[in-house]
Amino acid sequence: MLKLPPFNILRPRNRDELNAGITGCKDEFKFLGGGTDLINGMKKRLYPASVLVSLKRVESLSSIIYDQSSDQLKIGATTTLTELAASSEIMNFQPAIAAAIASIAAPPIRNQATIGGNLSLDTRCYYYNQSQSWRKLAPVCYKCGGEVCNAAPGSKECRAVFSADLPPLLIALQAEITIADGGKTRTIPLSDFYTGSGVKPNILQQDEYLLGITLNNLKNRNSLYRKFRLRKALDFPLAGIALAFDDNHEGKFINPIIVLNAVASSPLILSEAARQLDGKNFNDADAIQAVAEAAMAAAKPIANIGSKPFYRKKMIGMLFKKMAAELAAGQEA
Repeated sequence: MLKLPPFNILRPRNRDELNAGITGCKDEFKFLGGGTDLINGMKKRLYPASVLVSLKRVESLSSIIYDQSSDQLKIGATTTLTELAASSEIMNFQPAIAAAIASIAAPPIRNQATIGGNLSLDTRCYYYNQSQSWRKLAPVCYKCGGEVCNAAPGSKECRAVFSADLPPLLIALQAEITIADGGKTRTIPLSDFYTGSGVKPNILQQDEYLLGITLNNLKNRNSLYRKFRLRKALDFPLAGIALAFDDNHEGKFINPIIVLNAVASSPLILSEAARQLDGKNFNDADAIQAVAEAAMAAAKPIANIGSKPFYRKKMIGMLFKKMAAELAAGQEA
């Protein structure tokens, strides 16, 4: 059984206490939300930290606030996945988010895991997400400070895969996130949060943490997310695709955004494929096939998680065609 290393924990009750705590902390620390990934990684000695700074008691970080006049939803970073899925605004206006959450892990994990943690999930690799003793048997990889990718020995960069379920869907919905650094804050598109690096997948610095996420035009966008995994529970996705477009009642893809998941070191936005799809009918077989082929071509999986790369590429196209078929069937009903 893997054991946690010794650590201390800070439990600030508000942002002033939080900022004071991290300013005065002289030891290496990590922010703790739900801890479902962090604690497991600490057991494997992936995330060295002698201090954990818990965000759970900071009340302002766990709110869900909907402004009807602006059709804007603000979600605090420590809102649990279960709480978010159960919110009336998500259920009524963006049920695809609730469905995506329902496909993540298992209920006990969703009860603990937070939206901030899901957005900032680390990249994964079969050769990295192992115990310290296991990793010592392999060459030191890029992600551990070495100069080799064990999953792709000829690669000049880390190819660890990003596989959080919510970011692709929220990027397709043009979500924004707010980042705090002491008393300063900045808001950026969620799509700008990810670096594309397998070593460091997002832009957060040591003292920075997520305040929350904002969804605009909640009622006016339709969205879907589909993924491939080996089991129907617990497993991370091996391939995934998100789609959002203007909610119209004409059976057309208007202003679509397509984002791939689990086939690269960050979510992949398919801008050209989305342009090909714009204005096309849900049942336009030629357009659907062309976009499916473009999505498969853009996917660059390697053998670093559970399924063969060629099959994951193929599943990207199949998942997109399945989404389009569901939309067409719904339009005809």
